[in-house]
Amino acid sequence: MVALSAGIAAALLFVVFFRGYTQLRADPLGHLSEADRDLIKAPVKKRQRASLLTKFGQWLGPSISGLMGRSYYDFISRRVMYARSDQFADASDFFAMKARLLLIFGVGALAVGSIADNYLAAFLIAVIGFFLPDLVLRAAGQRRQAMIEEGLPDFLDVLSVTVSAGLSFRGALDRVIERTEGPLAEEMETTLQQMDVGTSRYDAFHALKERTDSQAMEAFVTSLMQAEDLGSPLVESLEQISTDVRQSRAQKARQVAAKASPKIASVVTLIMVPGTLVLMLASMFLVADFDFDLLFGDGGF
Repeated sequence: MVALSAGIAAALLFVVFFRGYTQLRADPLGHLSEADRDLIKAPVKKRQRASLLTKFGQWLGPSISGLMGRSYYDFISRRVMYARSDQFADASDFFAMKARLLLIFGVGALAVGSIADNYLAAFLIAVIGFFLPDLVLRAAGQRRQAMIEEGLPDFLDVLSVTVSAGLSFRGALDRVIERTEGPLAEEMETTLQQMDVGTSRYDAFHALKERTDSQAMEAFVTSLMQAEDLGSPLVESLEQISTDVRQSRAQKARQVAAKASPKIASVVTLIMVPGTLVLMLASMFLVADFDFDLLFGDGGF
């Protein structure tokens, strides 16, 4: 009886050991789908604690926004929409950065004013720190809008070819967006998403025109809406719009070149001509071997 009990206990221990070893080697996520497994195994980003400088910007930013007025806030909101920069998610981030830079440059201005006793330089440093985010935002917006204007003609050419292949305008737009990168593709994708949730084509493209500060995009949206209202063939309309955009870009390039000519002439007049005169006079003195002792010596003036 004792031997039988010991045998049963040993068998149970073996079964428990085997079961535990099997569970240890098994994948605990094996019963889940691939999507659920990827979601669970995805690395969890730790929440970063905001620094004191960031908290200061978040605290003072709304005060600066209220001090500058509603019109300035709307202007910055539109500029942020044009730029879509990683530095400024919205106008609140812009004013928070303005507050941080104002603190940093303000400390530098106080140091310059107290140590060097130069209050004009201190004032200029504070002004630069206050308006530096405006310059950064403006440069980012101009760069992004220039990329949109540059890529629009080629985008329209590919879109017209895709539509002529038999796809609908919406399907062709989706197909071209998948194979295009850059700000233009991002704006078009946003427009397509608005159309997917029920926004009409007119409203979606009107919102596209409002989100950009590009004359080429405005001409494209206007011509597209006119073609849709008049019932013109879409392929011919896209080709014509692409041609008009290229002509507009060429005209704009000629205008920029015409404005650059007076600037170059002024630079030549103010810098190169005086420099050339100084070089010529210095060469004349060196070649003539002029005796400066005769002029500035004891017997001279």
